[in-house]
Amino acid sequence: MKKYILIVSICFYTFVVHAKQITDMAGRTVKVPDHIKKILAYDSKTSIMMFRCAGSKLVAKGMLPGKKTYSLISSDYTKIPDVDVKNLEEILAIAPEIIIIGVYLPENLDDYTSLQSKLNIPVVLIDLSIEKLDKTYTFLGKLLENEVECKKYSNYLSTIYTDIQSLMKAKPLSGITAYYCLGVDGLMTDPSGSKHTEVFDFLKIKNAAKVEIPSGGHVKVNMEQILVWNPDYIFAAEFKGETNPYKTILTSPTWAGLKAVKNKHVYKIPSQPLTWFDHPPSINRIPGLIWLCEIFYKQSPETTKAKIIEFYKLFYGYTLTDEDYKQLRS
Repeated sequence: MKKYILIVSICFYTFVVHAKQITDMAGRTVKVPDHIKKILAYDSKTSIMMFRCAGSKLVAKGMLPGKKTYSLISSDYTKIPDVDVKNLEEILAIAPEIIIIGVYLPENLDDYTSLQSKLNIPVVLIDLSIEKLDKTYTFLGKLLENEVECKKYSNYLSTIYTDIQSLMKAKPLSGITAYYCLGVDGLMTDPSGSKHTEVFDFLKIKNAAKVEIPSGGHVKVNMEQILVWNPDYIFAAEFKGETNPYKTILTSPTWAGLKAVKNKHVYKIPSQPLTWFDHPPSINRIPGLIWLCEIFYKQSPETTKAKIIEFYKLFYGYTLTDEDYKQLRS
């Protein structure tokens, strides 16, 4: 039966008439339907970026490994069916007219071209670089014929970028270092240049981790390295359902000698509906930028709260209560 579906679907897509040619955000020329009605967001980083602007056109989303529950987000997101994108038959069974994939440019694009060839379904790449998300919404508005809606998101992001640049210009940082950690023991991290710590790079916060950028996933380090780095700030994240190392860092004698611990500069990264730093590294990093501006650039707590409430309303379709916000920050 599955082979039958696969054959029929391939035959169907062979005869689809594509009405227009576009250039995606990776510079690839792609033929797409004139009026797109059925979209597959290939993975979690793409679906969280798109679900508000795509609306009912988003018929399925790639699964997020390890993430089981979501809160502080519209139920419209959780209702979108999950698809195992490694199973080509599953993709063909839902019959999307287009597949959209968020990428971090520049990167090797051969896999995406291969996927398009295998499925005979247009694959369009969008840019998820943290400093270009406003441009990505402008691109999506044109692609999906939804420019008025997408302009709300791009305008919000442009304002955030402008405000951040003003704060950074008014109070440049000098030599402050920060360590990003995850895993139950806090001994996994990412150095400067990693997509997982773009929030540091964007805000000119010096990443304490002096290791090579890992080719896949995060890099394991040891306590001796961290003691040598001796960061001024530590930011702890949960990872694939594991316990956040925040409490361990605060209570373990091993960590007690670090400047960050002594000065009470250890923070637990908020994680609902997705973490504010990465996992996945997508639009969910914007609250992280806003939050860090309060910590490092003297942005007022009231401004931080207002901007994050506005973000959740716009991008997650959820109105944060005072209690919600308190729990996020606790």
